[in-house]
Parts: sequence; C-alpha cells; structure tokens
Amino acid sequence: MGDTEDLDPFVNIHALAKECGESWPCFQESVATTRESEAIIRELFKDNERILGSYASLVLCGSFARNEMVEGSDCDWTLLIDGGVDTAHTTIALEIQEAIKRGKGKDLEPPGSSGVFGNMCFSHNLVHRIGGSADTNENLTRRLLMILESKPISLSTADSSEIIWEGVVRNILERYFEEDVHFSAKGERKVPRFLFNDLTRYWRTICVDYAAKHWDQGDAKWALRNAKLRFSRKLLYASGIAFCFACQLAPPNKTEVTLFGEEKDESPKPYIDLGIDFAKTPPLDYLAAFVRAYVKEEEKRKLIARKIFGGYNQWLEALGDQKVRKALTELSHEAAPENPIFNENVRELSKEFASGLKLLFFDRDVEPDHPIADLSLEYVGF
Repeated sequence: MGDTEDLDPFVNIHALAKECGESWPCFQESVATTRESEAIIRELFKDNERILGSYASLVLCGSFARNEMVEGSDCDWTLLIDGGVDTAHTTIALEIQEAIKRGKGKDLEPPGSSGVFGNMCFSHNLVHRIGGSADTNENLTRRLLMILESKPISLSTADSSEIIWEGVVRNILERYFEEDVHFSAKGERKVPRFLFNDLTRYWRTICVDYAAKHWDQGDAKWALRNAKLRFSRKLLYASGIAFCFACQLAPPNKTEVTLFGEEKDESPKPYIDLGIDFAKTPPLDYLAAFVRAYVKEEEKRKLIARKIFGGYNQWLEALGDQKVRKALTELSHEAAPENPIFNENVRELSKEFASGLKLLFFDRDVEPDHPIADLSLEYVGF
C-alpha cells in the first residue's frame, strides 16, 4: 500500500469514487498543492541542499505528510536526528526554521507554536522511551506521528533523509512487535496489542489536550482545533486501527529460500515490513484500501465510502475556502452553536464522517459475524 512521489497517493480512494459513481476532486487538488509546497521547500534549500548531512532527516508531518494540503495549511516539520549529540544540530534546526519562514511569502505557512513541530527530535527517545514517566505527551506524539503521518523529504541526492526515517520507523515498530508478549506470528492472535494500546493512548491524549488547550488558550482558533479533532485526528486513529486489524485479517505469508528449500518466516519481521508500508501510505488511502479489501458487501462498501471519503472530500473543500477558514479561525465556542458556517462545514460533515467509521468498524446488521466488528468488540471495547 506504499506510495512514491510519482504515483497517485490516493489510488484506492479514486477506485472507490469510481465504484460509487463519484469524483471527489478535492483529493487530487490537495495532492497538487502538497507537491507544489514540496517544490517550494526544495527551492528554499537549493543553495544549502547538503544541510542534513548523513545523520539527520527532514520529516514533514501533518497535512503535508497526509497529502492533504490546502491554501493556508501549516508546514509542519521535524528534524529527526539519528546519531550522536552534536552542537551543530541546533544550528541546522535554526537554519531550517529560517528557511521555512522565508517560504511564507511563497504560500508556505510555518508550524504552529505548540513546539511539537518546527524543532528537532532524537531517535533514542522515540525508540527507547515507550511508556513510563519518561514518555512525555510530546514524545508520544512524535513517535506515533512517525508511523501515522510522516514523510521524509530529500534535499539532495547525497543526503540520507529517507534512509534515516525508515530506519527509525523500523526500530519503533520492532519495539511494538518484538516486545509485545501477546503477539506471536505463530499464534492465533496477530493484532499487535502493544501498538494498538499506544494508538488508543495517543487518541485519548489528543482529546484531553484539546480540552487543556481550550482552558489555556480560550477561544483562539478553537473552531479549527475542534474541526481537526473531528476529522484528521480521528482519521489517524481509524487508520491505525485498520493497520492493526489487517495484521489479523490478512497476516503476511512470507517465505525464505535456504539451502534446505523454502521456509516460512514466522518472525515479527514480515509484520514490521507491513508497518513500513503503512507508514509510507497516506492514512486516508490506507483506510480506503482497508475498506476495499475487507468490506465485501457492495452496497455497504459504497455507503461507507460515501460517508468517509465523500464527507472528507467536502471537508477539504471547506478548509480550502479562505472565507470558511477565516470564519473558523475567529469563531468562539459560545457562538458556534448558532453559526451556519460551523454547523454546515464542521458539525454536519463530521457527523457524516464519524457515522461512516462506525459503520465500518461496528456494524453487524448486514453481516452479524463480520470479522471487523468482531475485532472492534474485542480490542476497541473492553
């Protein structure tokens, strides 16, 4: 399910649109905007394209990594360090910050002020601090986003940005699969519970932090934060659930050729390889591939597709409308219930999107013993 820059990152969404007799044009428009923004970044570093060296990766996150950029989207980035401590790291991060700021005049918006993006992070913390008091909210966010919505960008043919990113993501996945006492490639239970629980922890942390930000920041960009929680943040959790369930629904069947013939690989490695493919795929398209693969009943599949991807297409259209975006940026929590822009573009569209996810993961009306609903009952509930 992976994608490259030259391929359509939403091939499964377009296949579902065709099946439904729809077009959902905003996905292709957002891909075009994302690629234009990538070109701007490369242009900004054309005179300093070797800035990353051999131990750092420039990782794009957020709507950039999801291929969902519209006019006004932030350029969320992280300088991922996979090597020994060097005072030059700060210098590199500051140079990247200044370069991205110069891109503001070219329709490239710098990251927000939370501090999670627009800074550097170290692979050691992401890999070795999973759980426990040392695993801060910031570390949890960075680690899960490396899997759920991150994309390395190479500034020159000489840098190792993509190699470093994949190596770090692989190490994170090894922690989740190899140290999960409940997971066994040889056993019947193949849902990676360690990863699944951390995904759930991340989703709940986002929800709690949303309330905390409202307490700390009041109505500043409240409606946009609310909308992102309803759409893109919920999407990340849903795509992560889909990956964990896919490990059970279609376990990899890899074999290795040895001197003694073919032997089935029953180690966690094939699942980790699937995780790398997942991390390389935009969450929307992974979810679309999941729907295509595991929702066999045609009418139900079309209904789910229209609700999830048709609804999300309308959300991208609204988010790219500067009148709507400005209204949401300025809207207070108190005024939201009577605001037609919020009700039409956030509340109603997000209800449609959420109802599609509920139909995908929990519905038993069409097929009482559907494997997705069975797994949801076992892992998402108690």
